[in-house]
Amino acid sequence: MKLFNRHMMRNQEASNLLELFLVISVLSVLAIRFFLALTGYPSFRPGNLHIAHVLLGGVLMMIALVIALAYINKSSYYLVAVLGGLGFGAFIDELGKFITGDNDYFYRPTVALIYIVFVLIYLLIENFVKKPVLSEQEKLINALEIAKEVVLEDLDHRERRKALDLLKECSPSDPVTKALRALLYATQSVPVPKPDIYTAAKYRGRRIYRRLVAKSWFVNAMIAFFVLQSLSALALDFFLLYVKLEMAVDLHTIFPTLSLFDMVGLLSATLAAALVILAAIKIRKDRLDSYLIFKNAVLVQIFLVQVFLFYRAQFLALLGLAGNICVLFVLYYMIRQEKAANGVCEG
Repeated sequence: MKLFNRHMMRNQEASNLLELFLVISVLSVLAIRFFLALTGYPSFRPGNLHIAHVLLGGVLMMIALVIALAYINKSSYYLVAVLGGLGFGAFIDELGKFITGDNDYFYRPTVALIYIVFVLIYLLIENFVKKPVLSEQEKLINALEIAKEVVLEDLDHRERRKALDLLKECSPSDPVTKALRALLYATQSVPVPKPDIYTAAKYRGRRIYRRLVAKSWFVNAMIAFFVLQSLSALALDFFLLYVKLEMAVDLHTIFPTLSLFDMVGLLSATLAAALVILAAIKIRKDRLDSYLIFKNAVLVQIFLVQVFLFYRAQFLALLGLAGNICVLFVLYYMIRQEKAANGVCEG
């Protein structure tokens, strides 16, 4: 383990880079599917060949890998994240062809499987990249990475402050710490550059979100949307169960007609709806506890129920997913506000 830690140093920018990779990957899949649907699913067939877009994905990921191995500045890392995301999106979009015997691009569970892959990547980023605390050696290496901008005459005051904050947590007697601190103080910083398109859009979205979430009608609308969505999903599952019951003689003959997929989908929708009802009952007595239960219900919707909705409704389920993500953001804000009001420290 010590050998692994010595040779695998975590990048402080990893969460931003991986977030960009994930967003570009999702947009790549959506753009490809939208373009193919719009153009009637054309195929590029020169002679007897069939050029699948998975090959384009492989080429883009190869270019990203070459750039990552050949260049060491910050801009190249972000280019790698973009090209890698485009390539991975083009690759994973053709998943159906590689898990079916007849190379079926339209294999029904494909979209649900793609969704599961993206959820797993998101969980990996959240749990293994964002949360761990950097070791002193990693802080020194990250400060050194930022100091590279001195050579390029591209060090702005925010980067300088970030590097100095890292060095504050390192041993002041370490000669590397002293040298880096002297270098950072001795160099003139440049004006902060304009944010790139992705960062600017993210900041703008945050500003809009903060304005909206401060309005009580918006919060109530989000909660109402989620409650109605959860209950309607449960009602739909029970309706399908009722239809099968009408066709069956008794309960002993209905459950064998339900696939494992149907059963898990029904149970997850039931769990989400039960959590919503519990949160609604507790909201007058303990708002913070109620919000936390609502948040758990949304997570059940995103990580379980949405998988089955993508299987049933393909990309129409994106609307429900977008709504759930909006509700989750609002709930996170409400939980922070309620904890602050109750004097509860964030853990």
